[in-house]
Amino acid sequence: MHPVTIEAVEEIFKAENLEYRVENGTLLSGFVNAAIVVAIDQDHLVFESLWRGEIPKDMASHILLATNEHNQTHFAPTLRFFEQGEDHIAISAVRSMDITHGASHNQLGAFIMSSIDVVLQAFDFLATSFPTLVTWEDPHNEH
Repeated sequence: MHPVTIEAVEEIFKAENLEYRVENGTLLSGFVNAAIVVAIDQDHLVFESLWRGEIPKDMASHILLATNEHNQTHFAPTLRFFEQGEDHIAISAVRSMDITHGASHNQLGAFIMSSIDVVLQAFDFLATSFPTLVTWEDPHNEH
């Protein structure tokens, strides 16, 4: 086992040819529908992502139902929502790994790649549930 550092996380992103940058000891990345932050918080590696959808506050009850449905039927990530400004709600997905005793390169890679996978699945669920909130186009989709 090796100590988990942002540099070790950076190695995983490099090996997988993922775009990222490091600012103030935090790794930042993203996809067309998500902003991703990977940070060390004491003895945990935290993977958090913010969904790009802009949600009006009057949809809060619908968002509550959708996030509860997801959280009850999926082990990870945990979806949560919060106020963003005066008129909107944001949804984030979070997952963490205990790094008290370090992690092997393979464990770290599995955590990062599976986190990306489950977050993108969760955000696809949101996009399917709330198609009117999707205001972007995925450049990877063929029309």
